[in-house]
Amino acid sequence: MTSSAYGSTLPWAEPSWYTGHPSPYYKESHRRLRDFMRKWCEKYTLPYTEEWAEAGAVPASLYHECAKAGLLVPIASGKSIPKEWSHYPIVAGIKPEEWDGFHDFVLWDELIRGGGIVSLFIGLTVGAPPLLKFANQQLQDKIFPEILTGEKRICLAVTEPAAGSDVRSITTTAEKTPDGKHYVVNGEKKWITNGFQSDYFMTTVRTGGPGVNGISMLLIPRSEGLKTRPLPVITGPLAATTFVTFEDVKVPVEYLIGKEGHGFRQTMINFNHERLWVAFQGIRGCRTAIHDAFQWALKREAFDKKLIEQPVVRNKFGNMGRQIESLQAWTEQIIYELENLSDADGARLLGGTTALLKVETGMVSKYVAEECLKIMGGSLGLTKTGQGSRIEAFYRSVPSLLVPGGSEDVLIDLGVREALKLHLQAENAKSRL
Repeated sequence: MTSSAYGSTLPWAEPSWYTGHPSPYYKESHRRLRDFMRKWCEKYTLPYTEEWAEAGAVPASLYHECAKAGLLVPIASGKSIPKEWSHYPIVAGIKPEEWDGFHDFVLWDELIRGGGIVSLFIGLTVGAPPLLKFANQQLQDKIFPEILTGEKRICLAVTEPAAGSDVRSITTTAEKTPDGKHYVVNGEKKWITNGFQSDYFMTTVRTGGPGVNGISMLLIPRSEGLKTRPLPVITGPLAATTFVTFEDVKVPVEYLIGKEGHGFRQTMINFNHERLWVAFQGIRGCRTAIHDAFQWALKREAFDKKLIEQPVVRNKFGNMGRQIESLQAWTEQIIYELENLSDADGARLLGGTTALLKVETGMVSKYVAEECLKIMGGSLGLTKTGQGSRIEAFYRSVPSLLVPGGSEDVLIDLGVREALKLHLQAENAKSRL
């Protein structure tokens, strides 16, 4: 016997476990988190999304509400919460030892459904993990109390105007002062989400010679010589996309993340969660779009029939539904594998897979956004307000799923190379038996 449905009952508008279907992945704490987040977003975010978009920003005061609600701790940590953070508020009263990758998925699924609030957290979700995974305890003890309480904010600064997806070609330099107490940073970073709102910049810098071994990661506090300016992008102003300039910025050597020369590896490991997180965004974006398109197709009449009565329209919905559910299933499989692998094995075995998942997310999202826009028609599908507004917004957001974190061509090539590498390793292991 299945449980009762939660949320929309329109086809493919919610994950199957929301609609009462059994699942091996979700338990009571996941349902409790879902219920809490949906109510919280319906109170604090959904009614205001259009207002924020018009104003060009989410109110800074909302970030403190997020801290009080316990959202910042899991957003900063991802699929597992350190037990040392149990004294901070954690959403829905979930204990650190309970939290897993599926809680992470549910949290983001509901936040994305909640509209423009997601833009508040992008810097935190990609900027905090390197601090957690690679920084020394002293630096963690100094910075985390500030960012987990909402007092200060952090972002990730990797991409450069000339390097793009080619991280190994970054040119921002960090040179030690003669007394060895500081790095002096010079260079530029571009397309940095939440940059002009942030107090800390988790930054890839070149501390050595050419190539990957010369790259390090440095946490740079906002200080003299660090300048930020908004960078308008296709998705609108809420992402707070930023151009960052470093001009002789002095950073204490204690703000080095891990060791010199480890920055490229740290960045690549961080990308795995970022790419999985892109899938979270795409799946809920698709579900929101198909929900709104279904509502319209069930009532809109054209050529003496409702849209849903026309086979060509049903064909569109069927093709969207099969792709959305396939993407959900692949995402859940990867989350499950990551739950049952060490961080090192997860990075080794699933780096290429998460790259391909990110590519598939972009392709499915693009298809769904376009088909839903066609169903709504020009009068609604291209309009930023009204019944088609969420579809229009999703359509505009698709490039942010396709390009950041690695473009399609780069990631497809990476996925194949990683798969072949694992094949060769497996064949070599067999030959030694």
